[in-house]
Amino acid sequence: MATETKTKARVFTFMNDELAAGRGDVYLPGTEGLSGVLKRYVEGGENRLHCHPAEDHAFYILQSQATFRLGSEENVVVAGTGDAVLLPAGTYYRFENTGDAKLLMIRVGNAADNHGRLDPAGNPITSTVGVSREAVYAPERELPF
Repeated sequence: MATETKTKARVFTFMNDELAAGRGDVYLPGTEGLSGVLKRYVEGGENRLHCHPAEDHAFYILQSQATFRLGSEENVVVAGTGDAVLLPAGTYYRFENTGDAKLLMIRVGNAADNHGRLDPAGNPITSTVGVSREAVYAPERELPF
């Protein structure tokens, strides 16, 4: 007798008017080895130089522009709509919205979460981001199989 198994695949909405209108991070469904976040900044960004020693990141800019500092404050790269920035594990960076519109970008990483950040002196960074506000998750669709 064959048994029916439900697929582990997931389908979700990462962008719609409601998601685009908000601020902060929207956590996308992931796996143990893959994470994604829709990042939304009217102003500011990740304003402290840091790295993720065990996680690669790729930032895909959907709207506006971000000014990245890569490796040090002196290395400046401006990336706009349609551009992406790939950061191998251990790359120090920070970014901020420098466009005329809300910055929307997707960050993809090769870890289930965003832990393990270090400052330029090699000290661990603990985050209070999101502690006082409710986490936002991308809506998933129920699959019929």
